[in-house]
Amino acid sequence: MNRWILMGCTMLLCIGAVIFLPKLFSFQTLIAQKKGVISVFNPHASTTLSNDNLVDTLSTVPFTLPISHVDWKTSTLSLDMKVVTSESTITDIYKNMAEAISFSFENTPNVNRLMLRIIAEDKWVNTSHLLLAADVSRQAWSEEVTNELRNHAEAPLSDHLKQTFRVTEMKLWLNQFK
Repeated sequence: MNRWILMGCTMLLCIGAVIFLPKLFSFQTLIAQKKGVISVFNPHASTTLSNDNLVDTLSTVPFTLPISHVDWKTSTLSLDMKVVTSESTITDIYKNMAEAISFSFENTPNVNRLMLRIIAEDKWVNTSHLLLAADVSRQAWSEEVTNELRNHAEAPLSDHLKQTFRVTEMKLWLNQFK
């Protein structure tokens, strides 16, 4: 009889450990997330964006267009990128837009809205002109649509991409790049 009680207690202890340990792990990661600690071996590592780490975090993103302005306010990231050379192609611009969108929603848990502007800068007359603007929300975003933008060659954006990313094309963009 004593033997059955010992085996029963051992079995209950094992079942309790199986149920309790995963909950303990999720509780520990939740506390670490709130403190901004990131697991090194997490395949989907994310950085909680703040004013303290904004510049350092954005400097790791492989943009080919320079950033002219960035702003962070209550889960909204505003990013202005400038086209300064005539060598920049439509494909380069689309890839940079896709990188900004991917960074905002895949790599950060606290960006809910990305306001992205592509600006042409003319150094000769010291003027800037808005080419494209996008207002992307986390709810409308998907990895598949971002990859579609990333691989979108020189063709005009499809209506689906324009609607998903709420892209506005300015007259200069339509005249110059289409």
